[in-house]
Formats: sequence, structure tokens, C-alpha cells
Amino acid sequence: MQMESRWHLRGVLAVGCLVVWTACASTARAGAKPDRSRPPGLVNVETLRVAITDTIKTFGPRYRNGPQHLKQLSRLETMRKTAEDGGPEEWQALHDASTAACRRIMSDHPLLDFDKLIFVKRLTYGSSHIYSDFADGSRKMGGNLCTLSPVGPGGKVTNLVPELDGGLFGRFDLSFDAKKVVFAYKKSVKDPYRIYEIDVTGENLRQLTFEGSDEAGTIKRYAGSCHGLGYDDVEPCYLPNGKIIFSSTRSQRSVFCFPISATSLYVMDSDGKNIRNLSRNPLTELNPCVMSDGRIIYMRWEYVDKGFGNVQSLWSMHPDGSHSTHVYKNDTVLPAGLVDARSIPNSQLLVAVGAPHCTMSVGPVVLIDNRADRRTGSGMTNITPEVGYPSMFSSKRTKSFFKEPFPLSEKLFLVAHNPSADISAPKAYGIYMLDAWGNRAELYRDPDISCFQPIPLRPRRKPTQVASLEAMDAKRETTATLFMQDVYEGMKGVERGRVKYVRVMEAIGISWDAGYRSGKQQDGAGLQASAVGHKSDVHLKKIYGLATVHDDGSALFTVAPNKNLFFQALDADYMELQRMRTFVNLMPGEKRSCIGCHELRKKAPNLSVRPRAMNRPAEELYPQPGDSGPRMVHYARDIQTIFDRRCIGCHSGEKPKGNLDLSGELTKLWSRSYENLVDKRLISHLNGGYGAANVRNTPPLAFGSHRSKLVRQIRKAPCKTDLTREEFIRIVTWIDANAPYYGTHSGKKNLKWKGDPDFRPLP
Repeated sequence: MQMESRWHLRGVLAVGCLVVWTACASTARAGAKPDRSRPPGLVNVETLRVAITDTIKTFGPRYRNGPQHLKQLSRLETMRKTAEDGGPEEWQALHDASTAACRRIMSDHPLLDFDKLIFVKRLTYGSSHIYSDFADGSRKMGGNLCTLSPVGPGGKVTNLVPELDGGLFGRFDLSFDAKKVVFAYKKSVKDPYRIYEIDVTGENLRQLTFEGSDEAGTIKRYAGSCHGLGYDDVEPCYLPNGKIIFSSTRSQRSVFCFPISATSLYVMDSDGKNIRNLSRNPLTELNPCVMSDGRIIYMRWEYVDKGFGNVQSLWSMHPDGSHSTHVYKNDTVLPAGLVDARSIPNSQLLVAVGAPHCTMSVGPVVLIDNRADRRTGSGMTNITPEVGYPSMFSSKRTKSFFKEPFPLSEKLFLVAHNPSADISAPKAYGIYMLDAWGNRAELYRDPDISCFQPIPLRPRRKPTQVASLEAMDAKRETTATLFMQDVYEGMKGVERGRVKYVRVMEAIGISWDAGYRSGKQQDGAGLQASAVGHKSDVHLKKIYGLATVHDDGSALFTVAPNKNLFFQALDADYMELQRMRTFVNLMPGEKRSCIGCHELRKKAPNLSVRPRAMNRPAEELYPQPGDSGPRMVHYARDIQTIFDRRCIGCHSGEKPKGNLDLSGELTKLWSRSYENLVDKRLISHLNGGYGAANVRNTPPLAFGSHRSKLVRQIRKAPCKTDLTREEFIRIVTWIDANAPYYGTHSGKKNLKWKGDPDFRPLP
């Protein structure tokens, strides 16, 4: 039944979009000039008729006024013919009549069978980035958590928490039994967000999160910076097990390229006790929401060997932090980000908002079928097509914006909507009804302040409670286990037998302290708040070791939990054949598996033959030749020392051989040899620049040591005879780590600090 409903919906969506497009295309083909007297926002009678017809078919007698609504549309069509022969007054009369008719028709929908709505009033955030609404966007106090009853323009609005007037209310969640509300709130511009809870009757207000044990010290240390307000606790969400998940800056992680704190996901008991971090993501996680199956869906920002922006994707995890899994958009550029995701009742579809990387997290409303190809946009349907998918920067042509859609079905939503072209107009957002054909009608608007996050104030089904690792394991383990069935699945073009090892690495972010010190010391490089690499990635890279890949492509090994791990498939020379350009978090005791490397998620495991790796216990990672254990990748120690021993006899001085100077002479942030290798393109690596850079999925051997001129040269005489096997492995490992220069954020990097005891320390 769900499959039939899904395809029926897609067909109707296509009809609705086709009607709008055909009307516009016909006008263009006829060469008609636009009628500037026609008022903007005129209701589309054709798509409204499709919606009414579909609702009649779906609900039958429950939608008893459907036939009368169709007759109303006939009257509107008559008015339109009059307007086309008239002037501005006739167009305005049509606009007013059609807007009123659309509101009556949509308000009559059988799914609007609740008499009370809960929402937030606040002045619109003026945020600079998708991830900074809670931070640089929240500088305008005022508003409240409100109820509306009855639901409609004439309903009565009641402030649920009048004792907190004068502050700022963030995102909230309604308990499954509709008896309590948990919400984020800040008292003033100079105070951080904390999480509170109140009964829906307006009684028993209680604060759940408070100052952390080390928070006073951080406020003092970072006074005047973006971290100087303390910890922001935002976006709380009730879990089926009674706990509350939320986003917080308590992890003290910073965005790489902008002075804003990153938020990570945390969980706490219902009374605010036992706060625990669920993820070690170097960057921002936002918008946690429980899906119908009990998993948490959230926005995860990352760019492991990718460009800045355009990778704010949807991920899921279990409520205990285990099983972090990609849901949608990790390999697509448009829209730049997906936020505000929710499950749709009685459906396998999701609804979300497509948002730009820069400016406030608003945009078109998008339906997502993640059973489709997750690597392309084929699973997305934009039901507000006049608002195109935003790129890294919000389009100046966008004429309206949406935020926080709440699904009543696959075809009807409540949503915050700004019908103007001013994305951050303080009072522009109101509460609207929106259907799958793009029809919308205003439910409520306050002329003095914006309104956000509409949710029916009624009980809802509690999602499935997912079993947790903590409950299953009497004794917590200190490792996690990974099983790969066949590394060759998904690695097109790599012949069987070529992959010998999996290298396990970690992508490490930047702390408040490192970012703060780097800014003071002028140790940043372009978009890198603390310099890591020249025209390369922004993450520090750590090698944990190798796992064996058996002849059938299988591997079974243990890894450290609570790390941002990614993997590389290596050949017999320890050179990369394929790289995982994302990361996975694993909890202690967690056991995960995959079919292959870059295989499609639809691929089913082959259980006909027992994989060879399963015939022995999971192996511990072991060092690659030349290593003694886990280590950071650090150019001055790993590479320059080799050049000093083997290369500078030919490649230094006034006339270096091949015009290549490999000396270790220090430059402003790097060294002469490092800059030459990068700028002369002697290594093949990925430039972590703006926008779409390196976002899309890439085939094996698209970059890295096998594509590097430096490696081709050092495999020839005389260079080959001068290098040991271990030195060769160090060089290709550095390239395949995406050529970072630094392996630490400690110390001082700018050349002006030379002579300081803390100048460029080793990791």
C-alpha cells in the first residue's frame, strides 16, 4: 500500500508542476510581455483543482465540501477572464477572492482535525550561516512559546511561558502524550541558551540544563570571542525511552573556517542529569528528531577531503549514539544543505528544507525518498519549485522562504513561511498550510513578530524504542568491531587480488582553544582558522594502523570507539586505491558491517559463501612498515626528514635539479619543499576550497599517490635506490592523507614566532 501511495503521489506532483510550467512556457512562446498590473502571489487554480480532486478521492465522505470547492474554482476562472480584460482593480479583486477561497479550501482539509496549535514567536534570526542560527542569528530578544486555538486567523493566542517574556525562545518539542514541552531559551543577548520544560497547561516550569563544571573558566578565558558566552544547549527532542536528546556546544569544538562554535549531539535523563556526548563530529550537528522507526535523524556537516559548504547532509543514529548512518545528500551539491527533517506519518518519505550554506537555514520544502539513489538528486521532490534549490550562497532571485515543515501526511504540511524576498525580515514569517502541489494558505500571522515551528497540540504515537548497547552489554567493551564482506563491491575497475590492506585513519577537528589561540597568533590560512595544509584538507589526520584484506575481499577488525574514522583500500605497496571521504563514529561494543567499498546501499549481502575473514577472530590493527603504533601525519617529521637525508643534495641551492627545491627552509606557515610540491602539482590531492569542490562521488584511483608525479619519479632510478621501503611508504601515506602539513594545532605556526620555545612543535 505504501508503495502504491508513493507512486501515485509522484504522478500527481508531476501533474501539478507540469501545469505551472506549461502556463509559463506558453506565455514565453507567445512572446507576451508580463502584465505588471497583475498582483504577485496569485493562487494557482489549476494546482488547487488537482489537490481538491485528490483529497476527494482519498477521504471520500470525510471531505464532504469537496464538490462545492470545485465549483468555487469555476467562479474564480470566470473572474480571471474578467481580470484579463480589465485593469489593476480586477486583478486585485481576483487576488483577494482566490486567496480567501484557497484559505477556506485548505482549512477544510480532513487532516486539520485538531483545535490547538503550538508554535514559537520570535524576531527572525539574522544568521550568517546554516549552522549559526542559534549563535550570531539570535541577537533580537522577544517572543514566547505560544498556543493558538481555534486553529485559524481568528484563533486566540496564549503565551505559554509569560514569566520568561523578554528573552528568546529557540526550537522546542512536544511530548508524545502532549502534556509537556521541552524548549531552548536564553534570557538575554549575553546569556547562553539553556533547556527548560513546562506543562502544556503553563504550569511547573523547570530548568533542565545549567552551567557546566568548567563553564565559568571558559567564559573568562574566551571573553569577547564567539565562545565567551558559555555553552549553548539548543534543539531538545523527546526520546521514546524517556530521555532527551539535544544539540550543544559543550564539546568545545569550533568551526574550521568561521568564528562560531560547532554543536554536537548530547543526551540526558528526563530531569537533565547524566548529560553524555553522543558524537565526536569535528563539525556541526543540528535538528535532532525522532523518526517513526525510533532512529534519530539530524543534519550533519562534514568535509573530509571535500570543499567548504554544500555538505550539510541528513544522517541518522540510534538514541544511544550507535549506528550512525548516512540518510541522504552526501554526494550532491544542490541544495547545499538539508535541515528540519521529519518522518511523514504512515509513509517512508521524509520532509525537509533545502538551505544554503550561507545565511539563515531556510529554503524550499523537499520530499525525500531515500530508497532512491542517495548519491544523486533523484530521491528529492521540491514541492515549492518557485523556490529553487539554494547553492552555497542564497540566491538573490528567491522570492520566498520556508522553515520547519510539520507533516500531517505526504500531501499536507504546516510550515513557517516568508512570502517576501527578504530572508531575514524580522516580522515576515507566519504559519501556513502547504500541500504537495505547492498550494499554500496563511493560518496565522502576527504583524509585529515572526512565527515558527507549528505543531498540532495533540498526542502522537510514540515511535519504536530501539534497543541500546548500554542495555545489552553488562560489561562495556573498549573497542568496536567492523566487518567488510568484499572490498571489491563498488570499487569499479580495481581487479581482484589488488587490495591487500585497509588503512584506518581519523579526521580530527579544531577545539575552541586551538581556534582562539590561532586567531590571536595569526596562524590561520585562508579558510583554515588554524593552518593544517596548503590547498588541501582542514582536518588533522591520524593513522591507527592496518587490517588485512583476505583473498576474497573480506576483512574483520577492531577499532577505537568514539573516533571520526575513515578507511583507505591499499595495494601491496601501501598506496591508496580508494578512499572513504566521510567518517563513521562507533560506540564501545558496537559491531558494524558493510558489503564493500563505495557500494550502493541497496546491495544485498552474499551469504552463499562464508567470508574468509569470519574464520578467525577480529584482528587488532597493526602498524604499517616504519610505524610503531598510531601516529599523527606531520610533514616536518614524516617527509622533510626524508628529503634532508635523501634529496636535498640534488634538490636545493641556487640551481636545484629539475627546478625543484626540496629544502626545509621555512616560509610564513609552511616550508619551501612543501609549497613547491603543492604549487607545482607534483602531488595529486584534493583542494578543500569553496562550494562544490570534491563533493561528488569519485571512482578509484582518481587522485592520491598513484596519480602523483612525485611518486612516479621516486619509483625510478636514481631516486628509487636512495629510498628505503619504509621511507617510500611514509611519502605515499602522507599524500594519501591529502597532504597535510601539520599534525597538531598546538604551539605557534606563523614564521614571526620563530625562536619562541613553542614554535611549530611536533605532535
